[in-house]
Amino acid sequence: MKQYALKRLLISIPLVFVMTFVVFVIVNWRGATRFDTFENDPAVDPQVIELEKRRLGIYDPVPVRYLHWLRGVLFDLRVTQGRRFIASFEDNDLERGDDRYRYGGTESRVAVAAEAEYAVGGEVAAPARGLTTRAEFAPLLAARDFERLEFTAAAPAPKKLALVVMTGAGAVPFEFSPREDGTAVLTVHLDQLARRADPTQISELRYNSAEPGTARIRCEAVRRRIWQETLPGAGKRRAIQVEFRGEAGQYAELGSVKSPYTTKVAEGSDWDPDWAKAAEKAEAAWKAAMQEWEKAGRTGPAPERRAVEGVRFDRLEFEGRTLAGGAMKVEVQLLCGPPDAPVPAKLGEVQLDGDMETFSLPLQPPPPGVDLHAVRGLRFLSATAGRVELDDFRLRILQGAIGAGAPNFGTSWDKKKGVLSLIGEKVRNTIALNVCAIFFVWLIALPAGIYGAVRQYTMGDRTVSFLTYIGMAMPSFFLATLLVFVVSLTYDIPKTSWWSWMHGILPIAGRTSPEHDTMSFAGQMWDIGKHMILPVLVGVLGGIGGLQRIMRSMMLEERRKLYITTAMAKGLPPFSVLYKHALRNAIIPFIAGLGSLLPGLIGGSAFVEIVFDYPGIGRQMLESVQSYDIPVVMANTLIVGLLLVLGNLLADVLLAVVDPRISLEG
Repeated sequence: MKQYALKRLLISIPLVFVMTFVVFVIVNWRGATRFDTFENDPAVDPQVIELEKRRLGIYDPVPVRYLHWLRGVLFDLRVTQGRRFIASFEDNDLERGDDRYRYGGTESRVAVAAEAEYAVGGEVAAPARGLTTRAEFAPLLAARDFERLEFTAAAPAPKKLALVVMTGAGAVPFEFSPREDGTAVLTVHLDQLARRADPTQISELRYNSAEPGTARIRCEAVRRRIWQETLPGAGKRRAIQVEFRGEAGQYAELGSVKSPYTTKVAEGSDWDPDWAKAAEKAEAAWKAAMQEWEKAGRTGPAPERRAVEGVRFDRLEFEGRTLAGGAMKVEVQLLCGPPDAPVPAKLGEVQLDGDMETFSLPLQPPPPGVDLHAVRGLRFLSATAGRVELDDFRLRILQGAIGAGAPNFGTSWDKKKGVLSLIGEKVRNTIALNVCAIFFVWLIALPAGIYGAVRQYTMGDRTVSFLTYIGMAMPSFFLATLLVFVVSLTYDIPKTSWWSWMHGILPIAGRTSPEHDTMSFAGQMWDIGKHMILPVLVGVLGGIGGLQRIMRSMMLEERRKLYITTAMAKGLPPFSVLYKHALRNAIIPFIAGLGSLLPGLIGGSAFVEIVFDYPGIGRQMLESVQSYDIPVVMANTLIVGLLLVLGNLLADVLLAVVDPRISLEG
């Protein structure tokens, strides 16, 4: 038997992984992802969306992504060091009109209007010399080489100083922001200006203020620092391009580097955190949350104790190449220190050419002047004129190149939790629910089928058959909704009525009551049992019919066979003939059905869980499919496949026990 079981597992388990690959391909066949729903939401940062896509490997080919998932499942086998993406620098598309998040680049400025004195205030605003008519500033609106206009008013700047855009429909003001030193500044992105005022209707630009007076104002146009380019064959993946003009002191500055951490404990700008301190901070936060939960009477779920994953990074890696100007030497600097005044420190130099290559610069030990606890951005300098393309900035984790660990099913894209921790309790809930339902189904269906075969065509047989047909014909979600409606009527019974004992006799939703945590152990068990009555009842009523009909037909078939006639002719007791001989053969189809019964423990009650708001894995599976939460979908698929293998193996073993004609050794 051991040899048979081993052989069966060696054949079946690879087929399970073939099944998971097919499911993975089907789920990704359309190319849709859970991020598609966020891409048109103006409240969601497109940069964050693209960063998550890169981190999760959305742009990788489907077989490569499947192999990454399979590597984690197979004890998290690792042959390279891990990476954490910090930025892919997907600049916002100007055509979408989203200018809220921008990364730095080449600081090339053009004086549009030299500093001059203007009379501001009163009924008439002073025209902005150099930007007076549309003919003079229209090229700035049309040229994608310019990003914004920067206005600076010398001290003392008038109060509520504003730039007024005159259009045929009226005036559109842009207010200056005063500074502590008495000056005032205004930054107007050209695409923002084009959105607020129709470019074809703009007549001129003027200055105005709340009080009459004069203001010395200069205007500069900043060249566009980031160029878009869609990489061929990579969907919506984009890379950043930066142009160097070979001017002294020119640099490309990429700020607002995203956090490499999924935990919110460490600061996003800290690339070398004190993990012991972070763990203490997380523990203190959890204890405080527990105290608040206790004060609130333990209502709702208990606060989750978050483990802090301590990792260190030893290198900064990125992709780069030149697009114009030939080979170029580029110096890479880290911006460290206070957010408002970061200080550049040299990290290293790289030599770029026309081929996209991966470059790696050491972080450990930190180079002189580099503060890994306060990283604010990156800066690139080159004395050679040309255009370069940069992408996929990531930190390499300091760890062994080869390693293994516990099976890792990944992190839920939707819930931001480990897949096993997310589905573990839900799997237990669903198994408990379905085991109870199957137990009562077998407990009722087998005797009912035997009774129908022994008392064929009697009134009892017809009544049982009628009831089982109704159970088979009624969909589970309809039956569940009907039970919820009927039981909910008991909540309307007045407590002064004679029927008050039926008021809210059964809960209609959830797995536990709000006061569950304050109950004794026996009270908690009874609370869970009460919440399972209605879902189990739906499963029992829907499952009895089919098994009862199968049992009845099999018993009728066995009773007509010659060995039963011979046994009766020999004078054996009818009870012995029926239960020792006929039942033993009639029950074989039930045992053979165990192969599909175990997977049904996971996904067989999804609609029931939804109707009764029961926290089970079937409901979680449907939600994961709808939200394209691929790690959860794949974990459920693998669990169902393994249960199918174990169910078929168990069915084969039990068949050999029940039927002597079956041998596992042959």
